[in-house]
Amino acid sequence: MKADLTIEERLAAVPEYTRFVTVDELYARAKAVAEARPDIAKLAIVGKSTAGSEIPMVSIGDGPVSILIFACPHPNEPIGAMMTYFLMEELLKDEDLRAGRTWHIMPCVDPDGTRMNEGWFAGPFNIRNYAHDFYRPRPQDQVEWTFPIEYKTLKWDTPKPETQALMKAIETTRPDVMYSLHNAGFGGAYYYISSGLSKEDYDELHRIPIDRGLPLSLGEPEVPWAVELYPGVYESCPITASYDYYEQFAPGDPAQYITAGAGSDEWAKTVCDPFSIVTEVPYFMSAKIGDETPIGRTRREVVLEGIDRGRRIYELLAKDLTATEGLITRPEGKLLRGAVETFVDSELKSIPSQERWARETSGMDQPATVAQEVDSIYVGVFYKMIVASMLARAIAGELGAESQEECCDGGYGCSCAPKRQILRSVLYDLNAHIDRWATDIEENLAYEVVPIKDLIEVQYGALLVVLNAKGF
Repeated sequence: MKADLTIEERLAAVPEYTRFVTVDELYARAKAVAEARPDIAKLAIVGKSTAGSEIPMVSIGDGPVSILIFACPHPNEPIGAMMTYFLMEELLKDEDLRAGRTWHIMPCVDPDGTRMNEGWFAGPFNIRNYAHDFYRPRPQDQVEWTFPIEYKTLKWDTPKPETQALMKAIETTRPDVMYSLHNAGFGGAYYYISSGLSKEDYDELHRIPIDRGLPLSLGEPEVPWAVELYPGVYESCPITASYDYYEQFAPGDPAQYITAGAGSDEWAKTVCDPFSIVTEVPYFMSAKIGDETPIGRTRREVVLEGIDRGRRIYELLAKDLTATEGLITRPEGKLLRGAVETFVDSELKSIPSQERWARETSGMDQPATVAQEVDSIYVGVFYKMIVASMLARAIAGELGAESQEECCDGGYGCSCAPKRQILRSVLYDLNAHIDRWATDIEENLAYEVVPIKDLIEVQYGALLVVLNAKGF
């Protein structure tokens, strides 16, 4: 850094936040920042969302080093949006942070999807409330995974409007550093970077979350093809690595297992080859996620148990999807149900490859750690539970909408009665399962809610580490 301030002194400037701000608040701050200092800041509209919302980018400074930061490429991940909310104003105050750099900040690249998550942004913060208003689009509707790619039999050439806006931003800014702001839901801190750093830099990436009581995620990586550079630090995962994994472990054309395109890091390399970073931090954490104490089971046994739990959940959801086919008609409900259907189909199709990987990969006979057990069995169920909750939300929304229709009272002879009976039955059963899964997690994995300030500090701190390491 060019500043005299240490990383910790900079992180101390992050205020306390009690909630996540809305899309409208993010965009209002970007506009206010540009209007407050037109001499150093400007606002540009780089595209529009699928629903027609303008997608802004605020640029601050005029130095030769270009830094592109974008939030909410997955709309259920607003921690990074909070970092941009803080950073936009901080950059106006801190001349030294601006020196030699131009910062390009997109506070929300998926406004439509993010607005569908705003129901949980104000809390109360717990896994049940989070699940209740959770939304994550189908992979083919996610900004992060819909960049063009052509690799062997895989071809994706239909980037969604939000992705096209981000592509324009990358082409325009040609960043030296690109920060795609993501976050996990449950677990510990971990990172993806496009190339290796020094041991000292890795240790600093470790120190920042640990000093805030947030463990590193030292269990199973979120995808089996992840390449670990250092504990809790992985090389950026291109979609080509996913393809190669399926080519090795799954039958048939590997492209059939991939439902979208390339990621932002992969595509940006074709434009300007920036140093890319992703910092994954969770809303909910357990100290067990960083516990490397061996347990009395092999890693293979633990992984296979997690896969089996996942199969049973997805098979249950497949039945519920069949039962509700054609019964959910509201636009929001269709989005929710469509996302669930895609996730379920994709996961059930890939389970045999996961089992083969677990059986054939070296190192699986080693004793599993507490962290690996937690990742496979409890954290894995958490992520499947929130997928199930989207279907419950879609059904509840359909029932709520119909109850307001004057032409249908649900009584004898009502044309809506059979449909409502099916939806009520599926919803009752599904909610019972969601409650059971949540209770199992709560009873076996005591968790804490991570303060928003700490989460911002970890993401901001990781960026400062990279800027130091790369001399930017």
